[in-house]
Order: sequence, then structure tokens, then C-alpha cells
Amino acid sequence: MIILLDTNLWISALVGASMRTRIEKILADKNITILADSNLMEELIDVCKRPKFAKYLYPELVAAFLQILRERLTFVETQSTFQICRDPNDDYLLAICYDGEADYLLTGDNDLLIIQLFHKTQIITLSEFEQKHNFA
Repeated sequence: MIILLDTNLWISALVGASMRTRIEKILADKNITILADSNLMEELIDVCKRPKFAKYLYPELVAAFLQILRERLTFVETQSTFQICRDPNDDYLLAICYDGEADYLLTGDNDLLIIQLFHKTQIITLSEFEQKHNFA
């Protein structure tokens, strides 16, 4: 199974222990390929630096988390471009899904959730994914 987690889920995992536990279960499952690209990593780093998050995140925690992701994630060199999402800043996620042949895009972003299906990628919440695949 191939999935992509939106930045909002990674940030939630960094900030909150309960979300971190949920994401760790997915990270631990070696039957799941988790996609990323350089744009996602850059966005993750940028969001971590925003004042509303930076006050909760120690630089050492962020650095350790990013290292875990670099070792665990499968990086895609995206070639495709799309203009589909009502928030154009999220279109790069669709390109990762398309080029990486993702089965799922997990997100809490309504601009993406409204799409529901993009080529072969189902766009669902983390909770829906957990229920569907017995992670709950």
C-alpha cells in the first residue's frame, strides 16, 4: 500500500502525543510505503518555524523527527503538475500522489478532502484510513 500524509498530519504528530502515537503505528508498518518529495519536506520545515508552532517545538525534536522521516519515507521526484485543488498550494500533493502512484492521501484539509478521488488515489482523513485498515 502506498500513501501520502499531508503536512498537517506531520505537524499534528510533532505537537501532540496522541497524534504522534497514531502516526507512529503507520510508520511502523513496513507494508506501507509513505511518499514525500522535496516540496513536502520544505513545507514541513517552514511550518515548524512559524511562531504558532515554534513555541511548542524544540529544534532538537524537529531535527530528530525530520531525520526519522528522511530514513523512512520514499522520496518521489515529481514530474507532473496539476491545477485541480481549490487551494493551489495543495496541488503539489496531488502530483506526489500521481507520480508516486499513491493509493491514499491522508489529510485533514477540506480543500483536498472535497476531491475524494484523484486518479487512483483516495483522499481521506486519518480516522477513515485507520478504520479501513484496522489501525484504530
